[in-house]
Amino acid sequence: MIVSPLDYRYGREEMKTIFSEKTRLNIMLNVESAIAQAESYYGLIPEKGYLDIKKVVDSNEVQLSRVKEIESSINHDVMSIVEALTEKCTVGKNYVHFGVTSNDINDSASAVQIKKAINIIASDLMGLNRTLIKIIRENMETIMVGRTHGQHASPITLGLKFSVYLSEVNRHLERIQEARKRIIAGKILGPVGTGAALGPMALKIQEKVCDILGISHEMASTQIVGRDRYIEYMSIINNISVSMEKFATEIRNLQRPEIYELAEYFDSENQVGSSSMPSKRNPVVSENIVSLARLLRSFIIPEYEAGVQWHERDLTNSALERFTIPYVSILADDIITKMTGVFSHLYINKEEMKRRAYEDQFIMSESITMALARGGMPRQESHEFVRRSSMLAYENKMTFMEALLKNGITRFISEKALEDAMNPQNFIGSSREICENAIKNSENFEKFLLGDIYD
Repeated sequence: MIVSPLDYRYGREEMKTIFSEKTRLNIMLNVESAIAQAESYYGLIPEKGYLDIKKVVDSNEVQLSRVKEIESSINHDVMSIVEALTEKCTVGKNYVHFGVTSNDINDSASAVQIKKAINIIASDLMGLNRTLIKIIRENMETIMVGRTHGQHASPITLGLKFSVYLSEVNRHLERIQEARKRIIAGKILGPVGTGAALGPMALKIQEKVCDILGISHEMASTQIVGRDRYIEYMSIINNISVSMEKFATEIRNLQRPEIYELAEYFDSENQVGSSSMPSKRNPVVSENIVSLARLLRSFIIPEYEAGVQWHERDLTNSALERFTIPYVSILADDIITKMTGVFSHLYINKEEMKRRAYEDQFIMSESITMALARGGMPRQESHEFVRRSSMLAYENKMTFMEALLKNGITRFISEKALEDAMNPQNFIGSSREICENAIKNSENFEKFLLGDIYD
């Protein structure tokens, strides 16, 4: 019986595979093999014992069905793996799980999974960046109305709007890069973190195991890896989800019929917008992103609670973490790739953007204020002059230009200066340069990152 929507509706297979039962088992077996390898290297167990364990692990002789069969009897998940591995070994059977505890395996395996997941998420974000760059390049000077408080403000360009998004995504990539060494960590020091069962080479064995697995290791641990690491991972993912919701919300708002400047792609041949209103073209993907982002962020609360353990460890973190790390990773990958899909096929209504920008003369009030100030009027006086003219226009249903002329603006600036100040194209400032800088920064950072992600 399938219960979770992740099994039939949400998430991509590449990410879900990382957190599948079979993959988790294989990773845990690889941790056991790495432990045997390190212990053999430092003379704690014979090399032939390690090689036997490695052979069994590499040949996939341990089956998930057998592990579950054992667990149904002994009621211990990790020990079920240990027993299933042991029964397949010959000379290595006396050295499986030698000197370690369950959470040496669990937490080191989780670190490997997180590493794989975070690499996919970083790759997703770079894919999103490339899509944003394409839009920015094509729209550096595409005029549109800026909006603050839900009201029209000074003109901007679509390229500038998306440069803000591009810069935000790059900061997420920076956070991932900076946090890797803290997030991706295992431990191999036994039930209370002393490493006593591993003898005097315990710290070297731990370092060797984690090096084999491609993860960092705890400096000092209890029975488990510090949950501040998982909390940081999920905090970064939560931050990313906020950005995805922010971007999706902007698409939803600008797709409203009374605005209709941007819109999701809609398959007119096949897609159904509503079960009752056949005409509907709803921003369903953007709405889905918002919904999943809100769910994703909720998973950090139980992980905060998991960071509080009794003494060297209790079991209160165990069950909840079977949800938290997989779910946030799968949902993050899902919403980032969906957001990239929305942007990749985005309908951009340049004509409507331009029409609105040129029709609403009030968006040029800042431009007029600065023109008056440059003409010699003190800035505060120019602000008040433009404010009074605006109120006159609102109250008497006049155009902004008519109100300015009625208040005698041509006494202070020429008609040519007034005409230039009323042209939105003349008041987009450094928008192009900002776009170019955002693209350059993103492309340079991607080159820097690629080696680390695919290392």
